[in-house]
Amino acid sequence: MKILLIEDDALIRQNVSELLEMNGHTVLPACDGIEGIRMAKESPDLILCDIGLPGVDGYGVIDAVRSLPGGRDVPFIFLTARADRGDQRRGMALGADDYITKPFTERELLDAISARVGRLRPLRERIEQLMSHQAREISAKWSHELLTPLAGVLGGLELIEGEIETVSRGELKDLLGLIRQGAERQRKLSAKLIRYFELERLKAAPPLDGSECHAGDAVAAGAAAADGAEPRKADLQVRCEPGSVCLPGRLLEEAVAELVENALRFSRPGQPVGVTGTRGDGSYRIEIADQGPGMSAAERQGVGAFAQFDRKNREQQGLGLGLAIAQATAAIAGGSLTLEAPGEGGLRVVMKLPLRAASD
Repeated sequence: MKILLIEDDALIRQNVSELLEMNGHTVLPACDGIEGIRMAKESPDLILCDIGLPGVDGYGVIDAVRSLPGGRDVPFIFLTARADRGDQRRGMALGADDYITKPFTERELLDAISARVGRLRPLRERIEQLMSHQAREISAKWSHELLTPLAGVLGGLELIEGEIETVSRGELKDLLGLIRQGAERQRKLSAKLIRYFELERLKAAPPLDGSECHAGDAVAAGAAAADGAEPRKADLQVRCEPGSVCLPGRLLEEAVAELVENALRFSRPGQPVGVTGTRGDGSYRIEIADQGPGMSAAERQGVGAFAQFDRKNREQQGLGLGLAIAQATAAIAGGSLTLEAPGEGGLRVVMKLPLRAASD
């Protein structure tokens, strides 16, 4: 493997480099955090990093590396003279995969490297097999989003298993909190994938005969259920007319929740997010408008599954499926989804669904 070694102690850096090279690895040595962050752009297979670096410490390094394209995927192991659990919890929260306490033996180092790589590779292989038709998208677009939550879950469990006899009640509560966060994020990502493929299946199936819902109620419920809606309740402006559409209410609620979640994520607290539902010309028009950074014409044309835009300047945790889910939902009902750039800035998403003939 190509291993990035970030260590300010020249003797340790030389000894570890020689040890790794004797075991067949290629080593990229860096003497401080700044150099390590720069060399992380060379796509190492694994990173070994000292915590107590001058200038940018190990925590700053992992924070910077995880923000690089593909950086969340790279196994990251801290080398540290400190074995304090507070340091370990902080590193886990930033996405560290393991800690090796100095001084360490050759066997301890090699075993830690093997364990981390062995744990991630089989999971990645299963994902790639399951999603082979999306092979071009996997490594750069979304597989790291499925893998990242597992680092906190597995790391927390390892700490508990390895030190169960000495972990205090308070420390155990903190660790379980980290594990829960990772598991909950994994659950949400998995549910979104399942929902997307369910919609793709329904698009290829016959029309949903007999399915209908009260669109106004479903839109309001979807807006309220969106992630981030509760703390931004004052910013949400929801106004919906009654109307019936040929779509199960659950699907419409989930689609609206995705659109509102995006609008909240890409706008600041205090900026209004408008959610309206109106009838006209035989259609029910659902409009979600925000005052965020918006999207360029090319980005609006490029909307699709696993598509995320401007990741360099916008932190985006997720699979890039929100707009694709809404698109597929509109298609199932025989409707459409369009993205518009209002003159005052932001983004306006418009979903048009055919009204049922018997609608008020």
